[in-house]
Amino acid sequence: MTPPPSISHASVPGDEEAVYTAAGLAVPVAPLGVGGSCAEACDRFSRKADLWALAVVERDGRPVGLVERQSVMGRCAASVEMAALPLVQVMDPSPLLVEANVGLSEIGRRLARLKPPTPQTGFIVVEEGRYRGLGAVADLMLLSIEQSDLRARQLEAAKRQADQANRAKTAFLANMSHEIRTPLNAMMGFAEILEQEVLGPHAIALYREYARDIADSGRHLMDLINDLLDLSKAEAVRQELSEVLIDVSRVASSGARLLSERAARNGVRIVSAVPPSLPPLRADERKLRQMLLNLLSNAVKFTPPDGVVTVGGHVAGNGSLWLSVHDTGIGMSGEELAKAMEPWGQIDNALGRGHVGTGLGLPLTKCLIELHGGRLDVVSTPDRGTTMALVFPAARVEPR
Repeated sequence: MTPPPSISHASVPGDEEAVYTAAGLAVPVAPLGVGGSCAEACDRFSRKADLWALAVVERDGRPVGLVERQSVMGRCAASVEMAALPLVQVMDPSPLLVEANVGLSEIGRRLARLKPPTPQTGFIVVEEGRYRGLGAVADLMLLSIEQSDLRARQLEAAKRQADQANRAKTAFLANMSHEIRTPLNAMMGFAEILEQEVLGPHAIALYREYARDIADSGRHLMDLINDLLDLSKAEAVRQELSEVLIDVSRVASSGARLLSERAARNGVRIVSAVPPSLPPLRADERKLRQMLLNLLSNAVKFTPPDGVVTVGGHVAGNGSLWLSVHDTGIGMSGEELAKAMEPWGQIDNALGRGHVGTGLGLPLTKCLIELHGGRLDVVSTPDRGTTMALVFPAARVEPR
């Protein structure tokens, strides 16, 4: 006799919770022996009205068939000869066998492939190939619903815990940044006093350079603290927008001027090409300035000497406003771009290693533009440059 199909645990793509497996569906109904008759099955069905099927097993407990109620009750009633038929002539010789540790979703998939299931059909649950009980489709549906409800509750609980952890992280960063800023401001102030020789000249000129290094390091640390706190707040959607009507051309020109000196030290030229005719934008001016400076700083950082960084802007056909920063720098591959968009992501190349950075600028910019309902659009080609654009939705663009 051809052995019936079975599901091994190895075929299951992922483990389910232990309770939501075939073992949880197995009803321990006593099976029939392979040498039994149709009359024996009819007798069992007559004594228990809700019994839908019986397993037929060998002496060693291995199932070889399934006798369903509807297939034998009519035969037993037809004649004595029909009732005397051996079980092997009335049973399904290839029932679905499911190992006890198989998950509910896999059972459902197998049932759907084998035959159109109804609430009255089912399968045999086995453990290491030996009969353990019967499983019904109706019970499978009920347990699947219970499992879905449990998972929904677990996801909700996990979300609450994540939200609490995020709030705790933001509160911790806010408190720590406040505590760090106070002594850091004092250190930077004293370093600037020493650098400027306010109280008198240094006996050793090198001390002035050391004081400048201390002040620069303090400013870098302050920038890191501010970026980290802003990113944390933006990710938690805790930042609020102070929206005003903004002259985009003015903000772009101001940002270009702020970074022009740093760019010039690196041999890079910044050009502002934002047309003054752009319509006013309703946004948070401080955050817009922060986003633009992040993009400009990043462009200058990865543009070699004699390169050009251009700030541009236009209104697209759908009414959205694009404020872009294009550079003639080293560009990025898709893998490098994905890394740069992650918090603390740093592009590993010789040009980038020559500049100090936190790795938070682009992720923070992405969070801030999304806070405005927009997006950060990036096009980059290795050795040909990068264009990063802040895309604001048309609803934020005021008609002139």
